[in-house]
Amino acid sequence: MVSLELPPIFADLQIPLLYLTNIITLAAGPRRHTIRVLFSLPTVILIVSQSLYRDWPGTWGNHYALNCLVCSAVSVYVDWVLLSSPDKEGWRKIRYGVGKEEGEMNGKTRDTAKKGEKNAVPQHFWPRLWWAVRLATTNRYVGWSCQVKNVPMEVDADYPRLLFIGRKTLRAILFYILKDAIYAYTASSPHGSWADSAHLKPVVGFLSFSFWHRFWFAWVHIVLTYVSMELYNCAYGIVSVGTGLANPRDCPSAFGNLKDLWSVRNAWSTVWHQQCRRICSAPGIFFARDVLRLPKGSFSSKYLQLFIAFGISAIVHGCASMLVHRSFEDDAAFVTFLSQAVIIMIEDHLIDIGKSLGFEDSAIWRTVGFIWTIFVIGATTEKWSVNVIGHGMWIHQREKDFFGIGPE
Repeated sequence: MVSLELPPIFADLQIPLLYLTNIITLAAGPRRHTIRVLFSLPTVILIVSQSLYRDWPGTWGNHYALNCLVCSAVSVYVDWVLLSSPDKEGWRKIRYGVGKEEGEMNGKTRDTAKKGEKNAVPQHFWPRLWWAVRLATTNRYVGWSCQVKNVPMEVDADYPRLLFIGRKTLRAILFYILKDAIYAYTASSPHGSWADSAHLKPVVGFLSFSFWHRFWFAWVHIVLTYVSMELYNCAYGIVSVGTGLANPRDCPSAFGNLKDLWSVRNAWSTVWHQQCRRICSAPGIFFARDVLRLPKGSFSSKYLQLFIAFGISAIVHGCASMLVHRSFEDDAAFVTFLSQAVIIMIEDHLIDIGKSLGFEDSAIWRTVGFIWTIFVIGATTEKWSVNVIGHGMWIHQREKDFFGIGPE
């Protein structure tokens, strides 16, 4: 079998090289689309293949997260280059007005770009290169014409920068303390440890434990992910606004309001982070509208997009496991994420039936929905969660352990 292994430096710089490939290929423009694909696609495949040859010295969790980034970068390549979405849709940075008269419109900051600018994208290499670099700094495209749905917009464009930085700093401190506590708790569990003492406290698998034990730790893993990502998002916002590279409006929280956690659909589309929304939704929209030409909003279009979106999410998480294992072992990612689409489809119909029977939205029904959502998500993600945890996802670098929760 032909080896695709390159010198170790290519594995070490894998993520920057994938980002650079995406940026340069987008900058090259769509006029010679076939040529740019012929050059860039083999490059992407070659860079991704270095995951199979990497000699990883760190923890399993960091290795898995790295390969999730690899798969996400490939999905961005599909959106930017293969589908040519930025050029077809005319992606551009929104120009904000200032103050209530120009800055707000129906609770949102008004885009003050002139009509002639709204469909214009750079046409020459160097302007396109800068355009691509700016696009590469965001996954949710906040403040761009292609901003994903349901991002929790929190402040206006004229919000004071120092006040924003102060608030985000306090929030970062809170989430740093929470992260410290949760990391210590998971390290003290039978299924985790500190990296420097993992040889003294090996990870125990979940096979001998009950469903409710696995259910509990599946939700602990969800909360750990929530807290960690929000901490990093706060740091991103502080640096971006502090250096003047971003407007305060462009750096909202990573997650939506927990009060909307009353259905599985809301949990994924509104409450959970939107970092993967663009890469998951773009292929579904393309197949539904451009390939199959299904009527917008129709049953077939709606659920085709739903299943493709969760399929892409399954590919990102499942292929990350495959790259780590160097096998087709996906740690049940495909079953887990595709099952969410099935559940949402059933849930949609149950809600429609309830409305047809005269049931109205109320605090009682939202409480029922909250209990349903907590149970279903925990029950359907526990298999994937316990698989990745069992491989060493909770072997962490030692934290401060402010509360003395963690192991020695």
